[in-house]
Amino acid sequence: MKLQFESPKVKTSILFTFSLLLSACGGGSDDSQTTKSDADKQPDKVEASRLVWEKLLPTTSFAYYSSPALSADEQTIYIGTAKNVRNDPAGSDLMVAYNRNGSEKWRYTLPNGEEVRSSPVVHNENIYFTVDKRVGEFEKAYRDLVALNSSGEQMWRQRVSDYGFQTGSGLTKVAAFEGQVIYTGLDIRAFNAQTGESLFERLCNCAERQDRFVNGAVNHNGELVFYDEGRVLKLDLNSYELVGEFKDIDTFEGDLVYSTPAIDSNNNIYFGSEAGVLYSFDDNLDLRWQFELPNPQVFEAPYIRSSVAIDESRSTIYFGTKNNDDSEFYALDINDKSIKWQVAITGDVYVSPTIGDNGNVYFSSESNLLYTYKPDGTLAWQYDLKANVTWSSPAIDSQGVLYIGTLSESNVSAASATGKLVAIQTDSTGLMPNTWSKIHRDNQNSGVAK
Repeated sequence: MKLQFESPKVKTSILFTFSLLLSACGGGSDDSQTTKSDADKQPDKVEASRLVWEKLLPTTSFAYYSSPALSADEQTIYIGTAKNVRNDPAGSDLMVAYNRNGSEKWRYTLPNGEEVRSSPVVHNENIYFTVDKRVGEFEKAYRDLVALNSSGEQMWRQRVSDYGFQTGSGLTKVAAFEGQVIYTGLDIRAFNAQTGESLFERLCNCAERQDRFVNGAVNHNGELVFYDEGRVLKLDLNSYELVGEFKDIDTFEGDLVYSTPAIDSNNNIYFGSEAGVLYSFDDNLDLRWQFELPNPQVFEAPYIRSSVAIDESRSTIYFGTKNNDDSEFYALDINDKSIKWQVAITGDVYVSPTIGDNGNVYFSSESNLLYTYKPDGTLAWQYDLKANVTWSSPAIDSQGVLYIGTLSESNVSAASATGKLVAIQTDSTGLMPNTWSKIHRDNQNSGVAK
């Protein structure tokens, strides 16, 4: 049976409009640990002066679905473009490298009809990502894993899928670990990072391929942790043997998981689901706890596609929800799932939050706003991106500059696209120094808990 949670002690509602008229309301229960007045908790702060630079999408691309990835020296920002075929199938998409000042360093041009729907992974100065060949709004002709060197030259390319649409989160997950690149997208495949040689594959034997989703992350023991059809599994990346499994029909009840697992320093695992449940498992794959959103319904809002960000120094995890204009952002206690604070957000939250080294939490929603909250739940400031952010989670460099990609306005052709890569100055001077301060753990999107 799923565990129910009590309503929070304080549920603060924030309605962000262009004029930023703010209001809040509260109620009573024992779950919340934080109470603040309207004035204290939600200051009216919009800081457009924080813009460092912004770059419109190159060529005829429609969107940045990728999260930015940074080189180890933080001098290069990598991000991929997507056409969104229902708007304009013509033209070519790219993997683009930008210098820290916003100038273009190089671009890798894809064959016509291919698009980047994964966040790039940087491993030993090389860049890894997947491309999809689309033949319709939801069908794909194939999916390839591409490896580039730091100059943007192709090292190798391997076919990882030749069947239809399969990643409801919009992004394929790629991880890099000790000289190998791991693709997780229904099937699991491992390749030599330098040569592209196939090292391992775990193929799905299922008939309904497009209804299955596999997103993985690597824990401290070198094990790939992933969810697959009601099971939480661990795959040893040295022996390629399954070394752990949790399966309980009563726990998942046919639930689907689109979010990437997050892993703390004790190898505890956190991920949300389409049934509006956040799960936590320990290193032995025993269920620690589960947290349910109000009125959970499988395949119906509210649900959780945002991956969890972890601040272990404050015993806090953060995530957002999708609930059709009634979405919320949560801060939970990492040990007992109690609500520290929660805020109502205009627009659905698909992206994962990013935590700065000062504890500030950065995330965006479909409302075009980039939000910045302090660890106590106070709104520090927000920035109007003037463009939708659906899948691009922010990255922060050691100078406190945040990078995030946006989509174009709805119902425009790629030729008229307004999507952009934006650089914004924050109050932080880097990522929170823990194992999972953003999606895929670090600014290289390694997907490895180090």
